Amino acid sequence: FEAEGAGFDSIHVQGTRNVVEACDNMGVTRYLHISALGTRPGARSRYHKTKWMAEEIVRESGLSYSIFRPSVIFGKEDKFTNMFARAMRLSPVIMVPSNGKNLMQPVYVKDLVVAMADAIENEAAKRKTFEIGGPEPLTLDEIIDAIAAAIGRRIVKFHAPMALMNLSAAVFEALLARPPITRDQLLMLEEDNVTADNSLAGFFGIRPVGLAQGL
Repeated sequence: FEAEGAGFDSIHVQGTRNVVEACDNMGVTRYLHISALGTRPGARSRYHKTKWMAEEIVRESGLSYSIFRPSVIFGKEDKFTNMFARAMRLSPVIMVPSNGKNLMQPVYVKDLVVAMADAIENEAAKRKTFEIGGPEPLTLDEIIDAIAAAIGRRIVKFHAPMALMNLSAAVFEALLARPPITRDQLLMLEEDNVTADNSLAGFFGIRPVGLAQGL
């Protein structure tokens, strides 16, 4: 979400510009950039739009870059699976936006880090953009079920219409400094977030850890 003084423009765009300029000033030539799967020109969400602008800054920088576009990242202290786990510990009823059938490809953080480490010295990785995902696409419902199983909770999923979710998100944004969900996030949830060509297995030769195993 965007907070006062920490919006997508200031972090994704200006933040990337600052880092690129610092690299130039310090003589750094090799640069690894974390973007996001779904980033593209003409994206619907502000998150993806500003991520694309950041990528363009990197591509035009003259640096020897590698850009990584991961799907949702999970790991010990991630903000995604832990958010659902906390909610499940408070209530057995979990609200799911829309029908829960949108696809994601959760990637274990250590797999992403191994790929990034390999890219540093890999000449073939220079000036390339990599789509990064786990071993298989999963629906949001399947992801929620996997989290519930990992923490030993029995849950009931309530599929809320997107119109209701957007109304709730608008209220949260108006009243809370840290809203639990935003309208921009809901825009992204209306799209599948899966790789066309998973570079973990294809380029880097990594057998990615699945969500259930990683959890």
